[in-house]
Order: sequence, then C-alpha cells, then structure tokens
Amino acid sequence: MIFLKQYLKNMIETTWIEEPELYFANNKDSIDPKIGLLKFGPYGTFSHDKTQSKVIRAGVIATKNSVMLLESWLERLRERIPGKYIESEKRKEIDFPGLSVEKALNFDIEIDDACIEYIDEKEIDSLEKLERKERVAESFKIYEQKFKDLEASTDPNPDLVLLPLSEKLLKLCKIPDIESDNIIYEYRTFDSKKSYDEYLPGFDFHNVIKVLGYKYGNIATQVIKPRTLTFKGDQTPATLAWNFAVAAYYKGTGIPWKLANIDEETCYVGISFYPEITPDKRVMRSSMAHVYLKTGESQVIRGKPFNWDDTMGKSPSLSQELANDIICDVIDLYKRQRRGALPKRVVVHKTSHFTEDEQHGFNEALENIEIVDFVHIISKMKIMAFPRGDYPALRGTMVIKGDESLLYTSGFVPALDTYMGASVPQPLLLRLTRLESTPKQIGKDILALTKLDWNNADFNTREPVTISVSQKVGEVLSESIARGIKNPPSNYRYYM
Repeated sequence: MIFLKQYLKNMIETTWIEEPELYFANNKDSIDPKIGLLKFGPYGTFSHDKTQSKVIRAGVIATKNSVMLLESWLERLRERIPGKYIESEKRKEIDFPGLSVEKALNFDIEIDDACIEYIDEKEIDSLEKLERKERVAESFKIYEQKFKDLEASTDPNPDLVLLPLSEKLLKLCKIPDIESDNIIYEYRTFDSKKSYDEYLPGFDFHNVIKVLGYKYGNIATQVIKPRTLTFKGDQTPATLAWNFAVAAYYKGTGIPWKLANIDEETCYVGISFYPEITPDKRVMRSSMAHVYLKTGESQVIRGKPFNWDDTMGKSPSLSQELANDIICDVIDLYKRQRRGALPKRVVVHKTSHFTEDEQHGFNEALENIEIVDFVHIISKMKIMAFPRGDYPALRGTMVIKGDESLLYTSGFVPALDTYMGASVPQPLLLRLTRLESTPKQIGKDILALTKLDWNNADFNTREPVTISVSQKVGEVLSESIARGIKNPPSNYRYYM
C-alpha cells in the first residue's frame, strides 16, 4: 500500500498500531474525544470525583462592553451549535451540545459578579496619545493592576479568569498592517547590545497574561479575542465552542479525558530548551521537562539556566550535570505524586539528538529505573507516502528499520472512515538512542500522546504533547523570568 521509494529499500518490519482509547467519566472509553464527551461526560475534577457535576466559577477582567459581549457569548454556548460539512474531508463536524450541568458535557461556566474587575474605557482612550509600543507597555500595567485588585478583593479566587479583549484596545496595540490579532510589544530578539531594561515592558500579551494570572492568586486564565465573541475567527462556530469548552474545563476544574491503555508506572518526559534574558544582560538557555503520566497530570519542570551561543551549535544541549539534575527533578516529582514510589519505566523525548553528555547524565539519574527509552523525534521530514487507492496512509502505520522508525500520526482513520486533513500526511522519524522496550511500544506511546492536547477537542495532533506544546510553555517561562518570578508553577493549565 505504501511506497517509500527514496528512503526505505530493505524494510525490516511494517506494522499498524490500533487507535488508542481514552477514558471519560466512570472509565467509559472511546477513541474520539468529542464522542466520548457526548456519551459519557468529562473524566472528572482534579479531586478525582469522576461523576460530580461542576460549575466553573469565572472571574472577568474587561471593559463593561466586553463583559456584556462575553455574557451573551456564554449564553450562546449553552445552546446546541450545529457542525458544518467539510467538503475537503467529506465529513460533517460533530455538533456542540451546549454547556450545562444538565447536558452531555455535565459542566457550566458562570461569571461571579464579585470577581469582575472592570477596565474603564477612559483607560483605553488614554492610550491613543502614545506610540504603539508605549500603548502595549501601558496596557500591561493596566491588566497587572486589575489582577492585583482581583486578588485583594476575592476569597476564594475564581477557578478561571476570562479576559475578553476590547476591539479598541486590540486596534491600538496590535502591529499595524499585519492580519494577526496578537498583541506583541516587539518580536523577541537577543541582541546583546540592547540593555536589559528594553525587554522589561513585555513581549507577547498572551504570555504576560499567563504570568500575571499565576503571579497574583495562582489563577488560570483564558484570553478571548473580539472575533471569537462574534464567531468570526478562523474556526467554525462548533469547533470554536468545542475547543473553548475543553480548555476551560481543564483550566478551571479537571481532566477532560485520560489515556486508557498506558501503564501507570510509566513516566513520559519531553526535554526542550527556551531562551532567557537575565538581569545581568546575558543571553541564556534553560532546559524544560514536560512530564506526562497516565492519570492525567501534566507538569512543567524548569531546568537550570546555562550559557549558549551560535558558536556552540544550532541546537542547545545539556552538560552531564544539568542532564542529571533535570531528570532527578522529574523522578522527585513522580515520587511526590506516588507516595515515594519510583516509576517502573521512563521515556525521554527530544527534538534534537541525544549528546553523549546528555546520555551519561540521564543514565546516572535513571540508574534505578527498570526500563528506560530515549527517543529523538524528528517532525520535519521530506518523506511522503503515495497510496495506490483513494486514501492516504493509515494513521498508526509504522515502518521499523534498525534503530529508526517512521510513524504516521496523521492519516486515514479506519474507525472514522475518513482522513481529517487536506494534504498528504507526513510521518515522524523516530531515532531510538536507548531502547529497552520495543519499537512498536514506542510507537504506541507516541500515538497515544497525540491525543492529550487539552487546548482543543481535535481527534489528535500530529506531534505528541511531550514536544508539541513545549515552545509555547517555554515562551511563558521566559516571560516569567524576565518579570522576576523564580519559581513558576508546575501545572500545565497555567501556561495554555
């Protein structure tokens, strides 16, 4: 069925991995997040009460007009929103059932009037006399004060803070002549000639809001753009509603779904790097471990900063000591969550190759772990599979050759009888640096981890969550350090 003409001439093994199942309320299973939520409801709150209905108590920081638009929008989300037919994929979207403790999703979002911090329209108007970058810097100050006021005036803090943006604020602060609705102070640069003070006003509005949320009250946040409130964004109304609902549930109360068939004694770790700008004006790099467990925890561990520049290579890497340190931190986290027990198996994912120093450091930290796997995941490939028939390669197709494997995490899904994509799917290349499981087990893990991005309700993502969200988390961490926060929170819900 598949021809890989220029890459594989002597294949050792070709196999297919079945679609991973997910658990929802009462451990009922489904392979599709939306179908599972419709039939069974979310897996459960952070208290692990899987049957409890939940109303998310939301706070708001916005102008009065934006608050009114938000309230109307939430009312619309309490109604059924029909899915559209997607001609390119020959399928109809799944209808959004509506938010309600009485409906399929079994939860709702209610705004607590005591947790609303209004931004005066005059505060927005006062920005007009400033240059654009000054407007952005001043807008950060406005929101920071509102977070301070919210923390001081509410007890307990809301489960989630919603931030519907003012159309006027967006127009005043966005970069002109660019279609993007993102508010950016300036694109991050690491010119060593610039003073540290030039970086302090902030870079990306979304990342600053995340930092302010956990700095003042340890609150998860959700920024909502004006086009979203009128269903005029890039997503269809049903898709937008699904994605917002899943993200809000995870940020505000609990776990939408979890993996069904992964060993609870396995710990998955994605190692990545992000840049830091420190008060002594040096450009640093820091490592980050994104840790996933079967039970639904998703934790972020910040590694120690270190010097790195282009003369050392394009891809940062860890010294033996730093590699040892960050994996020791991962093991300590696991033990804290498992009453002192060690994981039986640890799987480490990276998007760059494992250097000898890194391998030595990781191995030292994992010497008491029974099963260890190191997997270098390469996402950008030039290999393409062209089918003989009308459909592309099956999602879950795996081609194994020695210590390298190709894995199709996107493709035709037999259970759905469709391919959810518009172009020819491309596989991931997996280089197995250390393997104590089997190549197929590695493939099963990665396929399962493409179904854990709670920032949306999609059937799957192309990359496993151990690496797919690392850049976004790193950008928030970088903003945290620039704002003097030395110990940012570990739970992923504060970063998404």
